[in-house]
Amino acid sequence: MTTNFMARVLYVLFVTLLVGMARIANGQNDPQFSQYMFNPLFYNPAAAGSEGVSRFQLMHRTQWAGYQPTILDDGGGPGTQLFLYNMPLDKIKSGIGLFAMNDRLGPAINQAVQLSYAYRLTLKNGTLAVGVQAGLYNRGFDFGQFRPNEPDPLLQGGRVTKVKPDFGAGVYYNTVDYWVGLSAQHLTEPSFALVGNREVVPQARVAYLTAGYRLGIGYDLDVQPSVLVKYSPMGGQNSITGNLLATYRSQFWAGVGYRTGGMAVGNIGMSLLRNNAMRVGFAADISLAQVKRVTSPTSYEVLLSYNLPAIDARKKPIIRTPRFRY
Repeated sequence: MTTNFMARVLYVLFVTLLVGMARIANGQNDPQFSQYMFNPLFYNPAAAGSEGVSRFQLMHRTQWAGYQPTILDDGGGPGTQLFLYNMPLDKIKSGIGLFAMNDRLGPAINQAVQLSYAYRLTLKNGTLAVGVQAGLYNRGFDFGQFRPNEPDPLLQGGRVTKVKPDFGAGVYYNTVDYWVGLSAQHLTEPSFALVGNREVVPQARVAYLTAGYRLGIGYDLDVQPSVLVKYSPMGGQNSITGNLLATYRSQFWAGVGYRTGGMAVGNIGMSLLRNNAMRVGFAADISLAQVKRVTSPTSYEVLLSYNLPAIDARKKPIIRTPRFRY
């Protein structure tokens, strides 16, 4: 596999994804995460299996903590929960992944389940992966969360949700020292009729560009700059997040970052157990701009993950019997 061939593959995939994004659209915003560097599968299905281990991960994010609290509810700030699992399939040069998302924004309900598959091609200096994802997207409203000043006949009671199929695709290249990926989600722009036969605003297509580099400084310290670029034709979702993460002895990390729109980001974490199998992380966003009616212009998120130990095919399992204990 030559470098020129790899470049042609990347170019064709890049153009294909951009053409898919070309039509102007309006739609619901996707949730964002400040610990995106530990969360590649959510942004790109081609990242499935890229870590080389089977990993379970849970994330929770509270956006705009304390936004407009009342005696009736906890406020209208977004809250997101995310479960991910991915594993490599080295024998068939592939990786598979799964994520389930629950996102609430006041009365708005957004939920998704996606299965991902990536074909991973080993090149001279790294691995090139092409991935696809398919699943279901559920959107709806909890009408009990609306607070009209006077009775509104258009506001029905209870919860109304609709489910539509949803698809995405991406390309991902990673080496020991760096990675870069490009993906597009909501390719079919699923739309939902929630009130009568009216179509609400569709789920707009979104493109993600992720990249990062690991730089060793001394024996115990690594520094990792990374970037996440989010683009949608609707314009309201566009953002750029940069982060600089320092890791000590492959176990403790701390970082600072900035997201366009005036949001400073800080994150810390550590790895636990044998072979650093468990990760625990925390991130906080602080708005540098004044936001009206926000009692606490801060967002935070927590991360917990565990990777299964790799199976060593060279070792034979120990079979214990009453006669031969060892």
